[in-house]
Order: sequence, then C-alpha cells, then structure tokens
Amino acid sequence: MLEVIFQALVFPGLLFTVAMAFWFEYIERKVTARVQSRVGPLYTGPRGLLQPVVDFLKLLGKEELEPRGADKLLLRLAPVLAVTIPIFGMAYIPVASTSMPLNFQGDVLLVFLLLALSTLTIAIAGYSAITPYTSLGVGRLLIQYSMYESVFALCLAAVVVQASSVSLEGIVRYQAEHAPLAIYQPIGFIISLIALLAKLEKRPFDLPHAKQEIAAGWLTEFSGRNLAYMRLYSDLSMTWGISLVTVFYLGGPLGPGYPVLGPPAGFFWFGLKALLVSVVITLVSASSTRVRTVGLARRFWGRLFPLMLLQLSLAFLLRWLV
Repeated sequence: MLEVIFQALVFPGLLFTVAMAFWFEYIERKVTARVQSRVGPLYTGPRGLLQPVVDFLKLLGKEELEPRGADKLLLRLAPVLAVTIPIFGMAYIPVASTSMPLNFQGDVLLVFLLLALSTLTIAIAGYSAITPYTSLGVGRLLIQYSMYESVFALCLAAVVVQASSVSLEGIVRYQAEHAPLAIYQPIGFIISLIALLAKLEKRPFDLPHAKQEIAAGWLTEFSGRNLAYMRLYSDLSMTWGISLVTVFYLGGPLGPGYPVLGPPAGFFWFGLKALLVSVVITLVSASSTRVRTVGLARRFWGRLFPLMLLQLSLAFLLRWLV
C-alpha cells in the first residue's frame, strides 16, 4: 500500500512529474533561444534552471480577471482538472523499471481515454469564458484534435499490435526481448513525434492559440492562478507525451546495464531518451512556421494517415515474423 501511495504522490506521480515538467520547459526555452539567437533563461538558479518554477509561483500571486458572463465554476475548475490528467497518466509510466505497482493488464486503454479527456477539459475551459477569441481558439483546437488524435492513436495501436499486449509493462518487455520498436516501425515513430507536436500545440501546429491571429486563443481570458495552472498543464502534457513515445517506441527504461543495475540504470536511460525526444521536437518547433488549417488537413489526412495505415498493416506482419 505504501508503495502505491509513494508512486502516486512522489515517483513517478505528482512531485516527479511536476519537476520533469519544469525541466522540459527549461530545455525547450533554452533550445529555442539558441536556435533563434536569443538568450533564454539565465539568471534564476544555475544558468536559469529555476526560471520556470519562479514564473509559475509569480503567476500564482497575480490578480485574476474573469470576463463578464463567463461560467465561473467551470473557469476555475477546468484548469485544476486539466493538470490532474497528465499527472494521473504519468503514474502508470514505467520510468525506472519494466513493472510499476499501478500497472494493470489493459492500461493502454486507459491511456487512450486520458488522451481524449485532456482535450475535452481544455475545450470546456475555453468555452467557459464565452468570448470570441476563446471560442475561436477552441474551434481550432477541436478541428486539430480530429486530425492528430486519430493518427496518434494509430501510432500507439501499431505498437500494441506488434507487441500483442495492451499493457505498458507488456510493451516494454517485448522490446526487452527484441529491440526498440522504433527500429521495426520507423514510420510510426516519426509520425508519433509529428502528432505529438500537434497535440502540444507547438509550431507548426499552434493554430489554437496563434498569437498573431487570435491573441492567445482558448487561453486568452485566463490570468493569475488559472493561467499558472494552464501553463503547468502544457508542461505536464509535454512530459506525459514524451514519456509515452519513450515507452512505446524507445523501450522506456531499457538500456545497457539495466539487467544488472536495475532501477538506477533504468531511470538514467529513460531520462536520456526523454531528453533526446524533447530536444528533437523543440528543434522542429523552433525552426518551423505555422501551417494553415487547410495545410493541417492536407498533412494529416492526406499524407500521415495513409502512411500510418501502411505502418499498421506492416505491424500485423511483424507480429508473426519477429
């Protein structure tokens, strides 16, 4: 029982997930600044490491402004619910070993449910403000969701098919016996990174909160504590999304020395793989320009979806051949 509580509240649950979220935000800001010839976080903490934490705490103390006519209950409740979903999802991620106390047979299905609930929560948050910018931002969000979510789900489904398992532990053990699934399914791995960019609303898929067009989109009317939670939600979603790609395609904690050293080696390899994934998606985001909605549909429905169907078909063959 104590082990389960520790996993939910400390590692890899609440405290660890929040710390990782701030770490990935720092990496994103530093890499983006380097690509765009800027400075990025520098003074708060060692080389600006604590800047994301200070920004979050600063927003908690800011004044909250709520638009007239907004649904105040949903406006205050939605950010809290949004934050809990990726934290809850991270509690099932095999971070340091192939088996975690909360894992169960079929937890991949829970992952699909949480992916849908996270977008639903953001839609509720945006519509609760009832202003033109937030409504337009949520409309773009739902359009984008209808395109990337099916592609991302197919990426995860292809892994499930080849591994013949609907549990995260089974998927990691399959890769321990064979090799990281990114080797067998390179198309799915690359497409999952593209879909993850769309899910996180990073360039070139930042249509729901395009600042040059619709202010901050669905985030426009949030301020103070609510804005702090929504910014934290974005960082937590990046942490959870990167962790999913790391587990499904890169073997999670598996790596040289893991069979001998166990969890310490597993944590090192998981952290290194997650860091590499975060740097890759940040480099793509920092060097890309925003696509139009028409271009979004052309890329996902016209190109990525057929490729992912091909990868899914190949996964059925690999299930029997490997």
